[in-house]
Amino acid sequence: MSTHQFDPETYTGMPAGATVPSPQLIKNARMLIVGYEADPEVLESVLPPGLSPHPNNLIQMNMYRVPSAEQTSHLEPYTLTYLTVEVADHDSSAISSAEGEFPVPGRFWVGYWTDSPQMQSYTREGGGIPAQAGSCEWTTDDDELVSTLEVDGDSVIEAAVSVGDEQVDTLTGHLHYYAHRQIPDPAGGRAEINELVEFPIPFVSELFEAEVDRIDFDFPEGSRFQQFAPTDPLSTPSILHGTVTFTYPQGRCVRDYLAEGP
Repeated sequence: MSTHQFDPETYTGMPAGATVPSPQLIKNARMLIVGYEADPEVLESVLPPGLSPHPNNLIQMNMYRVPSAEQTSHLEPYTLTYLTVEVADHDSSAISSAEGEFPVPGRFWVGYWTDSPQMQSYTREGGGIPAQAGSCEWTTDDDELVSTLEVDGDSVIEAAVSVGDEQVDTLTGHLHYYAHRQIPDPAGGRAEINELVEFPIPFVSELFEAEVDRIDFDFPEGSRFQQFAPTDPLSTPSILHGTVTFTYPQGRCVRDYLAEGP
């Protein structure tokens, strides 16, 4: 597809919800972030011009909950699940209290679900993030955490993780996230805005013991999101379970596809 054509899969209309300013601050969100290996051909096929998959073939999946508006600067309570493809040559860096500084690959959003119409509007229209309706539910039984993404009443992603109460690390730094922001021309047929947007996100996190037991994908037949399921056997080189304080910054355009010509 030409980058000047409008792709309806990345824009599904303006949801209801109050407009909020950017940036936004979120304090001590409890997150489960798992980096798992996926099909490299799928990863390459979903990236826009200018981005290439990282050689590690990882998707970073984040499932988290913000139960109180008092944890935010100007947002209502929400839950969130997203999928990002790790990309090459766009590293940021993080600092571990246990291991020192290390590079972190950039991440491109390919799936994003929240139960807050306000968040859907804020992220989709402001940044081009492919936000849709969905809720993240957590259940715990002794040392097992099960995090479930529900969409239209169906469980479509379920992650089971063995967790502990001991803090094992403190992690700080910046992350580079990317989105393909497309807004349609009112006349139809093409995009009025078509750009690659970068979000440099600062964060501070406290990490606790965690080990992935399983990740199940069960999207309805025909859903484009089933292709992002982990490879078999499951490989999860990275996991973060803990509290994270971070910002939703203002995005910056790093590539304007319309300005490049047909």
